[in-house]
Amino acid sequence: MSAGSHPVRTSQFAWHRNFIAQSPLFEPVRGLVEELAVKHPDAWPGLDDYQRLLDHTTGGLHSRHGPPIHFVDQDKRAQGFENGYEPRIYLRGEIQTRRQNWHDFFQLLIWCQFPQSKSLLNALHYHAARGRLTANPVLHNRSPLENAITLFDECGVIIVSSNPLLLQLIRNMQWQELFWQHREILDSSLHCIVFGHALYEKALRPYPGLTGNAILIETDASFHQLGQRQQWHWLDCHISQVIESGSNNISTRCFYPFPVLGMPGWDSNNRHPDYYANSDYFRSSRRKA
Repeated sequence: MSAGSHPVRTSQFAWHRNFIAQSPLFEPVRGLVEELAVKHPDAWPGLDDYQRLLDHTTGGLHSRHGPPIHFVDQDKRAQGFENGYEPRIYLRGEIQTRRQNWHDFFQLLIWCQFPQSKSLLNALHYHAARGRLTANPVLHNRSPLENAITLFDECGVIIVSSNPLLLQLIRNMQWQELFWQHREILDSSLHCIVFGHALYEKALRPYPGLTGNAILIETDASFHQLGQRQQWHWLDCHISQVIESGSNNISTRCFYPFPVLGMPGWDSNNRHPDYYANSDYFRSSRRKA
């Protein structure tokens, strides 16, 4: 997908809880944001508020190494591997977090939604990086596994559908057929849930080219009838099982590019078929069979 125009940096934007009304894209995190906003309607929540939300939604979470997950202020540049971002989460349970920062705020929300998947990705990242540096201490380039984990962690989306045709249209990158010709059934037959916290941040100021890296999951129709928290739990368990069982074969090619602003209503301009004629955004597939 084309990167399109560069997004506006959001790090200095003031706290405003009403961002969830900007687009249906934010609907999955509405309940979490409203829970925080009860105490902080007009000001940034603090790290203690982050911790309470995580503990409330997960019942208390631990890293795959054992220590409880908790939010701490971000330190200056890390000295040594074990003080890096991912190692500190894995070894000490410490998620370094910048205060009043949208990127790290959305990181919190994803930990609340998908705790098993996040802790697994952290463990895989830690072990892959440690193994790479143990083999060659001066090798700084990430492995294919590390690249794939980072890509999904930052900009991943989860596509769930009970209609295999819709999933095949995504694989084939047939966007006109998916978003326009099958528009009437998308709401009842396909869910797109953002996993990447960086993608959520970018969506605060959406721009042409905003694209997710998708995992495609086929379910039966009963999934769409579940409550939101039940859907999260099912997806969290399913994704973590799939990733853990296939971790030796994960690469960036496991994900499908998905132009998220094509989802009906996710951009006010996509109510007309001409919107999907933009081939710089809605590109055709170059994948080999």
